[in-house]
Amino acid sequence: MSPKPTSIPQHPVLKPAEDFFRLRREGIGFVEQMGSRQWTDYNVHDPGITILEALCYAITDLAYRLGWDIKDLLAPATPSPDPTQPFPDQAFFTAREILTINPCTPDDFRRLLIDLEPVRNAWLWCKECACDVPYYAWCEDDKLQLSFHKPLNQRLTPQTVAVRGLYEVLLELEADPELGDLNDRKIDYTYAVFDAEGQRHPMTVEVRFPQWKLEKRKEWDLFLASHDAFSEHNGAFFNLTLTKFNRTKTDNTPLTDEQLRAQWRNVFYASWELELQPGGEKIRIENAALRFFGDTTAKNQTAVSDVAALLTDKKATGVVQRYRHKLLKVAQAVSAAKAVLHAHRNLDEDFCRVQGVEIEDVAVCADVEVAPDADIERVQAQIWLAITQYFNPPVPFYRLPELLEEGIPVEDIFNGPALDNGFIKAEDLEKAQLKSVLRTSDIINRLMDIEGVRAVNNLLLTKYDPEGNPVKGAADPTWVNGQPVFDPTKISASWLLYVSPLHQPRLYFSLSRFLFYKNGLPFLPRLDEARDTLTQLRGEADRPKLKNAPQDLPVPAGTFRHPEDYFPVQHSFPLTYGIGPAGLPSHVGPPRRAQAKQLKAYLLVFEQLLGNALAQVAHMADLFSLNPAVQRTYFVRQFTDSVLADYSELVDGLDQAALEDMTETRAEFLTRRNRFLDHLLARFGEQFREYTLLLTSLQGQEVGRARLIDDKLAFLKAYPLISHDRGKAFSYKQAPCAPGNIAGLKRRIHLLLGYPDLAFSGTLTGTAPGPFTLTDFQLQDPHHQRWLTGTINHSGPSEEAATQGAFREILKQMIQPTAYTIVPETEQFRLTLQDKSGNPLGQHPHLLPTKAAAQALRDELLTWSSHARAMVVEHVLLRPKFPGDALYPACSDGGCTTCGEEDPYSFRLTLVLPGWTAPFSTNLELRQFANRTIQQETPAHLLGKTCWVGNDGFLEDPCDAVVMELANVFTSKGLTAEGTRPSEEEACACALRLYAAFSAVFRRWYADKTLTYWQRDALAAQLKAEFSAHLSPSDFACTTILTDALWDEVQAVLGGYFAQTALTGWQFERFEDAWCAWLTANAAFDWTEERLQERVEAILRAGVASYPTSAASPAAALCACAATIVAQYGGAFSDWMDANVAAGRAFSDFSAFTPRPVTLCPGFTFQAASDTAAALEALLQERYAAYREVSYRLRVVVNLLSQLRNTYPSATLHDCDDGSDQNPVRLGSTALGNSP
Repeated sequence: MSPKPTSIPQHPVLKPAEDFFRLRREGIGFVEQMGSRQWTDYNVHDPGITILEALCYAITDLAYRLGWDIKDLLAPATPSPDPTQPFPDQAFFTAREILTINPCTPDDFRRLLIDLEPVRNAWLWCKECACDVPYYAWCEDDKLQLSFHKPLNQRLTPQTVAVRGLYEVLLELEADPELGDLNDRKIDYTYAVFDAEGQRHPMTVEVRFPQWKLEKRKEWDLFLASHDAFSEHNGAFFNLTLTKFNRTKTDNTPLTDEQLRAQWRNVFYASWELELQPGGEKIRIENAALRFFGDTTAKNQTAVSDVAALLTDKKATGVVQRYRHKLLKVAQAVSAAKAVLHAHRNLDEDFCRVQGVEIEDVAVCADVEVAPDADIERVQAQIWLAITQYFNPPVPFYRLPELLEEGIPVEDIFNGPALDNGFIKAEDLEKAQLKSVLRTSDIINRLMDIEGVRAVNNLLLTKYDPEGNPVKGAADPTWVNGQPVFDPTKISASWLLYVSPLHQPRLYFSLSRFLFYKNGLPFLPRLDEARDTLTQLRGEADRPKLKNAPQDLPVPAGTFRHPEDYFPVQHSFPLTYGIGPAGLPSHVGPPRRAQAKQLKAYLLVFEQLLGNALAQVAHMADLFSLNPAVQRTYFVRQFTDSVLADYSELVDGLDQAALEDMTETRAEFLTRRNRFLDHLLARFGEQFREYTLLLTSLQGQEVGRARLIDDKLAFLKAYPLISHDRGKAFSYKQAPCAPGNIAGLKRRIHLLLGYPDLAFSGTLTGTAPGPFTLTDFQLQDPHHQRWLTGTINHSGPSEEAATQGAFREILKQMIQPTAYTIVPETEQFRLTLQDKSGNPLGQHPHLLPTKAAAQALRDELLTWSSHARAMVVEHVLLRPKFPGDALYPACSDGGCTTCGEEDPYSFRLTLVLPGWTAPFSTNLELRQFANRTIQQETPAHLLGKTCWVGNDGFLEDPCDAVVMELANVFTSKGLTAEGTRPSEEEACACALRLYAAFSAVFRRWYADKTLTYWQRDALAAQLKAEFSAHLSPSDFACTTILTDALWDEVQAVLGGYFAQTALTGWQFERFEDAWCAWLTANAAFDWTEERLQERVEAILRAGVASYPTSAASPAAALCACAATIVAQYGGAFSDWMDANVAAGRAFSDFSAFTPRPVTLCPGFTFQAASDTAAALEALLQERYAAYREVSYRLRVVVNLLSQLRNTYPSATLHDCDDGSDQNPVRLGSTALGNSP
């Protein structure tokens, strides 16, 4: 079809402002309406009509420019250096920036994982069993109890609690060109034998290695980590010995050649011992299953010695080396998946298991009738491909143009996370779910679609276990009451074959058989040719990951068309007027020249209006710009003599500043600039309305509106990130307390509350692997303006550690008002930050014009630094990771129930905010606004609690209530030397002396313990000992006699007071220190790999000889036994930890952990019970020794978190339960002054 020709209409339809004749008619109509009595001649020769026509033409020019494409109107005069961002100062975010999100749904996470190079498919489920670490909750004496032990009182009914918000992830990995399928533990070794005539006979040895990772973790880790030994570098090597090759697992007698050939079609077992040199460490791999595939000639020419030589080949192509390389590839892929999952984790969610999917081999056998002219080898390859795609549907990637051509909306294309290798359709993800049932009817339907296939008969499905043995009892069930009932003796399925849960079926090529019939005659395909054809077909059908393909819609670039170019109106007049470029003839006299100049002055008003209008068009981009340098919303044109002749003679003092002052005042600019930014915010469904009212009320109209502009610009600049990551959590695996590693919710709330968006960076020196030192640093906003620069020398073992440590050290100084100095310098002022020693640590890079400006900047830095330390504590991260780990202290208001309060972890978070910094420390209206903002921005499924925590230590206060309490003790219980009660003045004087003396002792003792964690009873005991060591009744000259009984009461009152001060003082500092210490210790563990109960279960399984007769199944019996053993050991660990904490010991001084020996479960018999018990003992001792610090750190965190209290301005009534766990809005509970 030929394109439609382009034509110019004969009578174009013009907009009113572009239609010269319409403007002229309307102008004359106005003249007639307003001046018809004095002006009756409207012909073209009339000067008034000439002026009207000139102005109408100028208006059409202005209207024409306003009609330009918006991309041309916004185009900058200087092209952007980044061609992908032609409008760098505009809020034109691309589809990839603004429509994609951090993964939210299971399909989002699947997309993210499948986008990884080594991952072919992935599945993600919500875990319901709390990663094997449940605990018990019950009510006793009207108090909620949480414990790993069941209650001793048998009449109580404990509830088992499993933490929610956890995911289990399974990965299907891409095939490796050298190692084959990375999802199974098979190694296929193929070679050829030749008969007497030189005929080639292919032979394949299939080795299926066992799952021994859980049972022998140390040997497993050694096997993977010993790179030098296996590559024979640096003097290291390994010895490989075949310790067993036989038909059964228990028979270790040597196999003969006759036995090998007699059992050729069955499964054999082999074991190895690897000895690493020069260390002599030994690794044992036991009972790998072997199968042989070859014809009779291959069988007859294979001897046991040949197999032994093959299995002990140490080269890189040998079985053991290839197996190790395969494991390393899998470990790298799983590690990459974990890294990307942790980098995109959502709030109050975590990953319980991340591992490869288990494979279940399924053999397919059928008789296939084909057309007489069919290519049997090609049909065989197509059958393999069809069955493979049915078992394991691919997840294809698409290019952006493909999806647009299909008519898929842009918002649907970009729905989900941003991918690097193309786009994935939702329907393809749905098709690629794990299958639980295989139906022969589905397979037959697919095979019948293959060209040349006429019929498929006798199709059977058989699945095999991990050792290659056929599985019984999973085929063709009967149905009773809607439930499948299996025949335990049935092997092959002719209708339905059930796949084991969380397993992926895989076509078992080696045992699949297809017999083809042409005209009733049977044929077998040539398998080597069929395999080559299959490779070709796979390549044709494959839609691989798309590298370097366009992943975003481009921003349309405009052309700068000089919109401010101006042709003066007076230049369009006929020459006879003498006001054009040619001017008047030289012979005219002064009166005529005066008339021309007068007309120019008359027209100057119109010239200025039109010039201003064109300036407004030229600066249209500035109206919506995110550049903070924009200071006008109305723009003017300053003329010169080069544009308008004699312009300087027509005006007096009309410079650029005067024009701008007449056009727009400062107040008008602030109002209009905020309205333009409100328009931009409204595009994204955002608003600052309530914050606007509060800020202008607090700071005044002009200051408040100016601050609002900065806040809105910072919010809009960061909008793609804070919109994309609004539900994203921080990564607890990589530098968890680093400056940029924060939750998206925290960043979003900070911008909504008006904090500057400052980024910390520094210069790092050092070489890998470390250490590294951060020297020069700076704080910079998104507009590249530096707020603070300085020098620090902070070292760490890694770049992240050095940056994290330097950042925390600088922040601790920035929150202290006394650390700032403001000094005059060349009639301006310098703002400097000092370190603890009073030396310069950093400074604002520029001098400030006034002291007030310096103070305002200092206050900004104080507030920012305090709130940069705010913490979003996700309770799911605080869950117990193993039996015996720390439990959150039980808390229930009112009557005890187990309806919600028993689980303090699932979908709960606490925001720990600095409550001592302005304005939220003094303005409760602003604090309430902040609380509302936090509640609105927190995802709806999460229960958030906000704690405005104080950070004050101990300040001696003679008016403290404890002084009056002590004086009351003296007046009610004390006696003077005369045997009378002391007067109020005497009691108060004595109380003040005691308070001052106890304060002095406490201050000295507390000086180096501000970050120490205390258990209340241990703290009280230590303070009592400290006071007793330094103070005695004889030290005080009081009229009241300090008897032993009275002295004990004095110590009780003041001891309790100072114990409470020590517990609640420096709340923020102590919690932050404990939080980061625990995060650092926790980051050292990969909890997805610990799997303590499964490892115990694996050891039990390896040693068990028989199971209890009453067990429902062997698997259930093993699981229950393992859970009991770990629970008992974990309970002893928890009791030991609690006893040390209660005794007030520092972690380094904890007593030795000596639990009772592990006892095996009754009802089981073991091959060697002592060996099994010893293996369990060794495992539990080794793992619980590793858990000590991280568990202690977690105990400190959960106890401090449970004790955090809001701080309020003195003498202020306020609802202190606002945002509590039990009732987010609870009325009637108030606090006067600071909450304890």
